[in-house]
Amino acid sequence: MIPLFIGIIGVLIVPAQAEIRGLAPDVATFYKVGKEFACLDGSLKIPFTQVNDDYCDCPDGSDEPGTSACPNGRFYCQNGGHKPLHIFASPIPFFSDCCDGSDEWGSNVKCSNICNELGRAAREEAERRAEIARKGWAVRSEMARQGQDLKTESEAKVEPLRAEREQLVPSRDELEKKKKEAEDLERSAKDEFRKKWEDEKNVKKRARSDQVFDQLDLNQDGKLTRDDIAKNALFDTNGDGIVDEEEIKVYLTTEEVDKEQFFTQTYDLVKIQMRNQADHQKEEKQAPEELAHEDDLDDLEPEEEKHDEHHDHHDEDDLPMPEYTEEIKALIAAYEKARDDWQEVNTKVSDLDRQINDAESFLQQDFGPDQAWASLKGKCFDLDEGQYTYKMCPFDKTVQKDRHGHSETRLGEFTGWTGKEPRKYSEQMYEKGQQCWNGPQRSTKVIIECGETEQLVEATEPAKCEYQFRFHTPAACNNPDQKDPPHEEL
Repeated sequence: MIPLFIGIIGVLIVPAQAEIRGLAPDVATFYKVGKEFACLDGSLKIPFTQVNDDYCDCPDGSDEPGTSACPNGRFYCQNGGHKPLHIFASPIPFFSDCCDGSDEWGSNVKCSNICNELGRAAREEAERRAEIARKGWAVRSEMARQGQDLKTESEAKVEPLRAEREQLVPSRDELEKKKKEAEDLERSAKDEFRKKWEDEKNVKKRARSDQVFDQLDLNQDGKLTRDDIAKNALFDTNGDGIVDEEEIKVYLTTEEVDKEQFFTQTYDLVKIQMRNQADHQKEEKQAPEELAHEDDLDDLEPEEEKHDEHHDHHDEDDLPMPEYTEEIKALIAAYEKARDDWQEVNTKVSDLDRQINDAESFLQQDFGPDQAWASLKGKCFDLDEGQYTYKMCPFDKTVQKDRHGHSETRLGEFTGWTGKEPRKYSEQMYEKGQQCWNGPQRSTKVIIECGETEQLVEATEPAKCEYQFRFHTPAACNNPDQKDPPHEEL
């Protein structure tokens, strides 16, 4: 009887957590064998015999840590040799979520304990990442030093640049005034010269118009009639030997015109037909096998205009304008010098404006508390992915480019850091990219991770027109001597 009594006592003094499957050590004190159990959310109390009885009593599932009775229950895997894990207590049948197989204790499935193998692989991966972090941190320290230097340089040069700009602005404004005056003088002289030339051309054109009118006016009564047009083979445009009513209407819409009306309404049309006729005659002369037709235009031209065998027609509208006078040439040269003088100083001012803006923009940018990210500005990183090449220019833009073409598609412009604290610098957002067909503007989320070198390693499109890049850089590496707190995984 004593051995039996001692055995019973031994059972009673076994720690509660050793008897309760799926129980996490941090809540074991709330589970006391033989005493009433209070649901961890305080909602009700139940006999301890109802703990892990495969029936869910507590709304928070805390009475069933080792069964799948509660949909919100949590099972604790001890996973010796690896890391402990909380899983939902409603596992997939015949599949172990715990590497030690403890979540399948109540089934007929025998799961191998692979925690040692997983732990070894995890430790090797952790060591690999730690080595990357150590090397990356060393590079990051240099990047921070460079960033501080860039910040110091930007701060130091803003004021001198502004002072230099202030000195140049009055000179630029004075030169601009001189340029405007020289430009006005040049334009006025050239306009006057052109007007005079246009007037001279108009006089010649009117004289030529009067000549043609006189040749077409058969009875010389000062009126060009429909009958005059009908009797001239020049206007037989279809070559059927007759000038019909439709052909007459092209040149005369009224019964008759005088010289002034002919000049303003008809002469340009007649001139075109004369030119066409002359071109046609040239083509005929260049074909020896064809018989030359009678030159109907000869009767329309005064003798002095028939100067060679090709019957060339000098169109007064096509006559080249004479060279400018020496006085105008001098005004043009004066304007060009004034323009060049102004342009030289204006270019310097514009360049100073750009440098000032770049420096101020740099100083306003968030490159981290130690400026480690600053050295990435101005750089771009490419990744070939199938048909496309993706490009990321930190703090500027993201781009997609067809590898077999030359066009680029803007995927977004930098809008800021979007990582959640305390990992603010783990994510960037690029928005307002090129509009998608029948969709939103393109955008890119860039996930940033620690790496020994700067490298764009992944580009995907998880949703329509929403891209995701993965970028490695030493700037994202933390000090390996500062350990992060452990995290449990679901």
